[in-house]
Amino acid sequence: MKMKAQSAMEYLMTYGWAILIVIIVAAALFALGVFNPSTYTGYTATGFATLGAPSEWQYDGSSDTFSVKLKNQVGQSITVYRVEGTNIGCFNTSTISISSGGTATVVLSSCSDKSSGDSYSVNLEVTYRVAGGDFNRTETGTLTGIVA
Repeated sequence: MKMKAQSAMEYLMTYGWAILIVIIVAAALFALGVFNPSTYTGYTATGFATLGAPSEWQYDGSSDTFSVKLKNQVGQSITVYRVEGTNIGCFNTSTISISSGGTATVVLSSCSDKSSGDSYSVNLEVTYRVAGGDFNRTETGTLTGIVA
């Protein structure tokens, strides 16, 4: 019986030290920023099939605004009625006309508070109407980047 207890104690000590070393290494990596997603996040745009992906965008942490330069690749002039960052709580309802192939900058204000250097992912929803059309269209996409 005594040998079994000694053997069990040896296993506990050996694996205990191993687990402690793993925890220390993980803490060191965390302190160095290895687990910070903003280290690996670049500026990417996905979605926006008909309208075309925006050419530029920026999340300003000091003023809590999100600016986006919309492109019109529909092939006709469009009128934008609403641009909303659905997951960051801000929108712009100004009416903006964009000629075919043109661009326009839209600023969304009162966005959720983010600090400079944080990574973000904005689900953008653009509601527009083609010139001469009767129905609104909605285009969605995701923009990622690092807060300025």
